[in-house]
Amino acid sequence: MNLLVVPFHDWRKISQEGFRTRDAHFIEAFKKKSSITQIIINRPTTVLEIFLKRMGQPIQGAVIHSQNNFKLYQIEPQVYVIDYVSGDVFGQIFKGHAWFIQHYENPRYTAFIKECLLKLKVEEYHLLNQNIFAAKLSKNLKPITSIFDAWDNFTKFEVYKKYHKNILEAYAEYARICDFWITNSKDNTESFSIQFKPKNIFLIKNGVEVSRFTKEKTFTIPDDIKDIPRPIIGFGGKISHLIDVDLLNRTMEKTPNVSFVFVGQILDKAIYKSINKVENFYYVGDKHYDDYPNYVKSFDVGIVPYVIDKNKTSGANTIKVYEYLAANKKVVGTHGNGLEDLQDYVYIVSTADEFSEELNKANNEKLSLNFEEHTWDSKVTELLKLIQSA
Repeated sequence: MNLLVVPFHDWRKISQEGFRTRDAHFIEAFKKKSSITQIIINRPTTVLEIFLKRMGQPIQGAVIHSQNNFKLYQIEPQVYVIDYVSGDVFGQIFKGHAWFIQHYENPRYTAFIKECLLKLKVEEYHLLNQNIFAAKLSKNLKPITSIFDAWDNFTKFEVYKKYHKNILEAYAEYARICDFWITNSKDNTESFSIQFKPKNIFLIKNGVEVSRFTKEKTFTIPDDIKDIPRPIIGFGGKISHLIDVDLLNRTMEKTPNVSFVFVGQILDKAIYKSINKVENFYYVGDKHYDDYPNYVKSFDVGIVPYVIDKNKTSGANTIKVYEYLAANKKVVGTHGNGLEDLQDYVYIVSTADEFSEELNKANNEKLSLNFEEHTWDSKVTELLKLIQSA
């Protein structure tokens, strides 16, 4: 099977940080399928963005075809990356995310993609698009099957508020042209079905690569947390608008006898600034995904202090919960964000008092999750079955 994949994140960023996001996990799981030749259509970028985001390391692979600003890399025997580095630096600066929409639609990029397919002797292919800004690209290609991965609801992301109209148009475009959608949560399945009415929409939740997080695998407590007083209450993930800062601040105030350790990228600086930097709060920075499991294994409890307001949530089915559970950690989180489906395995709270009370209990009386249906391999197997039936 020939599979074109359009990830949300730049291939350089994925390589630099490790395969830790949903789109990257899908790519990594597809790589393990010997029956699949995977062609990744990379996000357009510029030299300036590569420099500013410290993605300067060249794409690892052999260039087997190039033309002006476009290159085709062979990464592995059955994995290819089509890359586009535009010279339109000022356009990217002034247009923001609208620039990506424009350049995914660039007829020269589409023509180069088709040229690469000819060079690789790919006549028939399926297309999995995981990028809300790349709807025009899906429209301009001619796959056997066209799929959109509607992970999270981008209409609710404050950071993309300026592009709300563009995002609505993209969802509507995907609804028209795609054979089916997949999404990561029941909330999204319901809201997307009502608002955009795709032909078909299927639930494929997030998963976990269990072998990375299992406690049986030897690990070392990272140097930057080994001297932090225990118990360690850990959060591993992006610091974004999803965090309920008021709840977190009140919980930390009520639980001074534990250490709150945050590991991950700061996406929303205002949210991070509004977190009270009390004595028992520790932010240790972002970590490569190869190093990150050592932090999770070092937690005593994993937390998900997310907002529960329907207007602020994004239909998330948070990956970190599966990672905590794979490391056999007690998990405490708030309602929503896919936790209700895991209520037999995690503690769900509503208030700071409940949160603090649960964090002070060492016991974990919840069931252990059977991960057979929660691996990334099982998720892409679900998707492949949908493609075959389509």
